[in-house]
Amino acid sequence: MRLTQLEPMWLRWKEEDSRQFFSNVDSIEEAQGIRFLCPKCFQANGGRVGTHQVLCWSSSRGVPAHATPGPGRWRLVGTNFEDLTLDCEPGKSRSVLLLGGCAWHGFVTNGEVTLA
Repeated sequence: MRLTQLEPMWLRWKEEDSRQFFSNVDSIEEAQGIRFLCPKCFQANGGRVGTHQVLCWSSSRGVPAHATPGPGRWRLVGTNFEDLTLDCEPGKSRSVLLLGGCAWHGFVTNGEVTLA
């Protein structure tokens, strides 16, 4: 499945006072993370209705260890959603594993989303 089918959005993490939140940004150059519809649930539900999102942060782009969700962190490698690879940060795994809910486990490689 292509990442572009999963309505991806670039994200920027923010912290003000004791609040943590994120905002959408327009490009990978500004991004500190990405969110996209869960591929496992997207397929099971036949589309976006009832499908939760996957959120992946990048510590090499400045997202702190205490930002949620965690503990996973990925390097955003590529120029856009079409060629994005979520690569491993030092000491982390390249795969994305959801620890709750549907427990999707997979990879994003050159814009392709696959099962682990």
